[in-house]
Amino acid sequence: MALTTVWITGDQCTPRNTALHGLDKHSTIVLFVESIARSREVPYHKRKLVLIFAAMRSFADDLRADGWTVDYRAEREDYEHPFREHVARYRPDRIRTMTQTQYGLDAALRAFAADLGHDLEITEHANFISTAAEFDELFARGQTRVTMETFYRKMRKKTGLLMDGEQPAAGAWNFDAENRKPPKRGMRFPPEPEVPPSVHVRDVIAFVERTFPDHPGVVGTFDIPVSRRDALAYADDFFRNRLANFGPYEDAMIAGEARLYHSRLSALINVGLLHPLELCERAELAYRSGEAPLSSVEGFVRQLIGWREFIWRVYWRLMPEYRTRNALGADLPVPAFYRDGETDMACQRDAHRTVRELGWAHHIVRLMILGNFALIAGVDPQAMTDWFWCMFVDGYDWVMVANVVGMTLHADGGFVGTKPYAASANYINKMSDHCGGCRYDPKKTVEDDACPYNALYWDFIARNEKRFASNTRMSLTMRNWASRDPAVKTAIRKRAAALRATLRAGGSF
Repeated sequence: MALTTVWITGDQCTPRNTALHGLDKHSTIVLFVESIARSREVPYHKRKLVLIFAAMRSFADDLRADGWTVDYRAEREDYEHPFREHVARYRPDRIRTMTQTQYGLDAALRAFAADLGHDLEITEHANFISTAAEFDELFARGQTRVTMETFYRKMRKKTGLLMDGEQPAAGAWNFDAENRKPPKRGMRFPPEPEVPPSVHVRDVIAFVERTFPDHPGVVGTFDIPVSRRDALAYADDFFRNRLANFGPYEDAMIAGEARLYHSRLSALINVGLLHPLELCERAELAYRSGEAPLSSVEGFVRQLIGWREFIWRVYWRLMPEYRTRNALGADLPVPAFYRDGETDMACQRDAHRTVRELGWAHHIVRLMILGNFALIAGVDPQAMTDWFWCMFVDGYDWVMVANVVGMTLHADGGFVGTKPYAASANYINKMSDHCGGCRYDPKKTVEDDACPYNALYWDFIARNEKRFASNTRMSLTMRNWASRDPAVKTAIRKRAAALRATLRAGGSF
């Protein structure tokens, strides 16, 4: 009987794994390898390492219970030696794996397998609903870029999600304009669901603390599901207790409240425990049954079959060149307080505390606090991409490249976003409660106690004045800057230069 090895890596813990499809359980060995070397290539947040290794061990248990034979090689120094040991022991006739999500890894694995005398069979990824052809079709008429909204509508039609026949539910594709409410005083949020730590979690925490002591973040009270069963229960809690209010307050920020009404499901999707389509179908059911308003459900669905699919396709269409783009010529190092959290800016301090403790922050904190500051200060996009990749439990190269280089830092020249997501302190003051307790004044620009976002914002506009002059979405901002008194402009730029010099020298404020 011909024997097949299926190699499953850390972000492929899904029962839909295509490398398993069509195989006889009695003639298949499923291989897992925990590689310490791979986990040191990038200094991942400790909570991400716990999630990955514990999810692998849990998925291996599920496969054994389902009748598969599993060869699990835990806490090994690298991939190469345990893989060679596996081949020497089992002598498989063929080796299969699902495609990797990081550019270049499929080629590296093929070369490694070839060295062992095997052709590696690579199957398509299971956790995406679009195809490369569907994305490429949108460029067929010579277009140089495609908006996320255009691609999102294509995915809505393909899946039938929130569609009434050929038309979108309630006659509108997008309800983003309804989902921008600032926080209300005294808001209360549902308690976090309990996720009791399994034996695997406890063992992996000890392994991570022992083996990766210098990696960033803290494990803390580990509350991330690592099995499909627990992931489904965690998602159900979101649908029952948070989805209805998710939409209106998805852009709100509150000091000390990391989650609000957000799902925190992204890491579970990216590791394979949940599938985006099953979550979207559950969300649509909440709308159709009257449990949640369309604005909330559409916002949730857009994040999964719109934005998530879009950045996946951008990554694979434009890599590897895309990762190196730096259209605005940004060159500052990542600020020191992105490493230690020591800053007098209340919004930044709260964001970094959240990231250190959870390895997560919701999308507006990422975009308009962490990312916006890096954009207007002029932080190098590759260094900033690496920082996001390291610090977030849902962070992978494919996730962060298009999100940071494109959406956040506008370093791709406008491929992902038609305008830079740059903002002064006014936005943060409106959408959060951070500014009231901050030593910096959001209404001042050049004084010693002025919020750094203000001078840096206008300096960013000035530094890129020629580039943005023809951008119609920036016209109002550009006219505002042009109309400023020359003496005011000089004072703003002087203040910004001092702030940027502090950052370049490795200082904080």
